[in-house]
Amino acid sequence: MSRKFIVLAALAALAAAATPAGAATPESGQGATSIGIVVGGVLGAVVGGPPGAIAGMTLGGIATERELEARRNGELEAETANLARERDRLAAERSGLQARVTELDRHLEHERRLAAARPDVSELADGLAFSVGFRTDSAEPPATADDSLAALALLIAAVPGLEVRLDGYADPRGADEHNLALSEARAAAIRDRLVAAGIPASRIRLAGHGATADGEVMTDPDGWALQRRVEIRLERDEERVVARP
Repeated sequence: MSRKFIVLAALAALAAAATPAGAATPESGQGATSIGIVVGGVLGAVVGGPPGAIAGMTLGGIATERELEARRNGELEAETANLARERDRLAAERSGLQARVTELDRHLEHERRLAAARPDVSELADGLAFSVGFRTDSAEPPATADDSLAALALLIAAVPGLEVRLDGYADPRGADEHNLALSEARAAAIRDRLVAAGIPASRIRLAGHGATADGEVMTDPDGWALQRRVEIRLERDEERVVARP
């Protein structure tokens, strides 16, 4: 057998054993090793006959394995470098988040100290009172009371620990039953104005008391105008204060 024929056989074996380009499989390393062994064996046979073929096959397999191992090592090193970069990025991101949490904790503690130092508005406003007068035998609040009721609604909305107590009264003229109903209607009219201004009805308590029993005022016609009124009083609701966040 001529050496030229053997070389052609080696090239044919190489072409037959090669896998298509881009078709990587789990057995691609084994196929490359087989190619190395065949080529090494054929070239060894060309150089040194059968002993050379055996030596060539051995060396060809070893060389191919080393090349594949070097390639795998390179891929692993590249992957390791990518993972190291990702680890560093995550570590930097974590440090940034921890710094943000620390900053937010500091601001929260500052706000808590400020809140603890502020006076309780509900406690300061507890007991404040004013009255709205009414015309004779009328349960319609005067238009002059609208601004005061609107301001009261703003205060109640801003201070959850407060509620409103409304006490309606009438002057002594008229029957007791009529005066009681009139005083209740006056208190209800003020309540409706406050609800329309934004105060929840659940934070308003009302009662009608009929004619007052203020002794001398009862017999003084000039004092009757003072009796036709609704007393508006702010009261601290302990349950609301405790439940406030």
